Amino acid sequence: MTPNTVKAQSHWVWTDKAEKQNPQRSKAGTPIWPHYLQNAPEQWLTDGLICDASEYIAEGQTDLFDYIK
Repeated sequence: MTPNTVKAQSHWVWTDKAEKQNPQRSKAGTPIWPHYLQNAPEQWLTDGLICDASEYIAEGQTDLFDYIK
């Protein structure tokens, strides 16, 4: 890992902000490019373009895991 990258706890996904800025390449909640999946540029996190998959909350949809505790 280089000083200008951040490591994900699980893996990085695109945020809603990234999708709004670049809808052709970024869909909120989907994993980012494979070569950045674990270690991504720190600036992307600072700018709010990516977040850890464990922290992403999809709006408007639910799945079975939302009901299992």
